[in-house]
Amino acid sequence: MIPDFLNRPFHLLDRKQNRWLLVIVTGVYVILFMNLYLPFNISRWYEKETLPLFLILSSFGLIGMVVLMVSQLVIREILKIRNVKLYGIILWFLAELILLTLTMYFIYGDSNLSGINLWNELFLTFKYTILVLIIPYAGVLLYLYATQKGENINALLNASNHLVRILDENGELHMAIDLDQLLYIKSADNYAAVYFFKDGKVRKELVRTTLKRLEIELDEYPIRRCHRSYMVNINKISVSLKSSLGLTLELKDYPDDNIPVSKNYKAFFTRLIKQKEVLNA
Repeated sequence: MIPDFLNRPFHLLDRKQNRWLLVIVTGVYVILFMNLYLPFNISRWYEKETLPLFLILSSFGLIGMVVLMVSQLVIREILKIRNVKLYGIILWFLAELILLTLTMYFIYGDSNLSGINLWNELFLTFKYTILVLIIPYAGVLLYLYATQKGENINALLNASNHLVRILDENGELHMAIDLDQLLYIKSADNYAAVYFFKDGKVRKELVRTTLKRLEIELDEYPIRRCHRSYMVNINKISVSLKSSLGLTLELKDYPDDNIPVSKNYKAFFTRLIKQKEVLNA
């Protein structure tokens, strides 16, 4: 079974402009890195070549750009790949490494090799490819993660009012509720207690599932984990309170109780509250 954190949605490369950024930055990095540092004693590999070493090394970056462009901007569009999970992007990256390895060997490798010698050469090419590619690839993803935090909060705060589908542990629909009615969800042993406002009263519905599962399934909605035992509809937050016990949230339509925010989620909800204040100003 895939661990929950690997099954989380991965949105950093959803936008085409982000994928273009990945392609361009990776290609430019490889060209500069290969020419400036000459890693792996690579200058000795091409001592007998008539082409200038600069052109050969620069071609590595250009080939990498073409392969990534085909992978990120052509294949993803043809296959209409959407809603990628974290494990999916890891597998996609490995597939890109293999494709790059085969491409590099086909262009620059010794076609006379066979058997164990061929596999050794492919392994070395794969190793060098990942050592060069991992830094720009990870760097772009970290940059996108850092710069999109604010955008993600705005998107959550501006989410439209539509039905929230809550599934049970078997993946079957247990209830569907208007986003504007849902208040929060609380862990209750093997169940999740869904609290919602209806007909002037706060009501509770028990669903046999876990918050970990709901955290993944409700990612597209403005419903976020704020504590080990709580998830909250961020559109319902009216007041945040700081005390000796930490940060707590007061909800519209339910002022009788406060929702705790644990240390792991405090930074996110602090940014969220500040952004809500800006939008409401």
